[in-house]
Amino acid sequence: MQDLASVLKEFSKRYPAIGNDKAAAAFEVVQQDQDIRDFWSENQAKLKPDALVVSMTDLFEFVREKKRSADGKPALYPGYRPTLVVEKGYPHVAYEPTEETKKSLRQAALLRSIAVPKSVAKADLNQIVEEVGQDEGRAPAVAAVVSTFSALVNQHENGGQDFVPGVYLSGDFGVGKTYLMGAFANALAYNGIGVMMVHWATLIERLKGSFGNNGDQSLLELIDEAKKAPVLILDDLGADTLSSWSRDSVLAVILEYRMQHELTTCFTSNFDLTSLEKYLSQTKDGQEPGKAARLMQRVLYLSKPVAMAGKNRRLDR
Repeated sequence: MQDLASVLKEFSKRYPAIGNDKAAAAFEVVQQDQDIRDFWSENQAKLKPDALVVSMTDLFEFVREKKRSADGKPALYPGYRPTLVVEKGYPHVAYEPTEETKKSLRQAALLRSIAVPKSVAKADLNQIVEEVGQDEGRAPAVAAVVSTFSALVNQHENGGQDFVPGVYLSGDFGVGKTYLMGAFANALAYNGIGVMMVHWATLIERLKGSFGNNGDQSLLELIDEAKKAPVLILDDLGADTLSSWSRDSVLAVILEYRMQHELTTCFTSNFDLTSLEKYLSQTKDGQEPGKAARLMQRVLYLSKPVAMAGKNRRLDR
């Protein structure tokens, strides 16, 4: 690196408005930074003779942002850390995502959601586990979800092929079924596992709305996405007015594919299994217990039932 006198002379020519005292202080800070010294040593052949003078502000910004991060102060670009790169012979500050940010970005890419409440986007499985002791009615459901999560992460990390059944989570309104499943989805995506969480009634309405121009293609693509998601969560099953079309051409098609390919599938519903079967058997065309029974076999193959109890949390807001 250049000596102080040479730098100040060149710096004053280029930036006459900046006094020598400020320039000397900046140079001293830059010169003492070990990361900059290492960078200079590694890239000496690529750097132009006036690189230090021309890029002094970049180098000072690099040191300043490192210090702010070390001191726990707000960063210029939260979630990103400064690094140095060579561009056309000069050092410049670039910002690369931290490991936490990389995971968050990967999580966003791996999590597909349709009509999921805004609050669910921040649901944290670890926090739910920590708080479960305050509401014993939720404990069995939380334990079942954590067990499924652990099995899926272990399979993902070790390349396992065994089928991991999902959870059929039933319970009254407002006990936190959707929130728990949202936390499950967030945790999966954070660990690199693709997941789709969809509000069942909204999915049906969107499929209905896709009829028309290019509707058939849109419908097929959305159903295909639900069929093939590595992990699928059907939220609030039974919230819609059942039709033979939504049951036989949508739900049955999705569940049949997922059963044949042993893809983890979870459900939330206000119905227990007995009530769900009654719901699936009744359409405007009348009672069809045979079709309901076949669908129930798929639900039972794909998931393990667990009841969730507790107070209605929506009333506390």
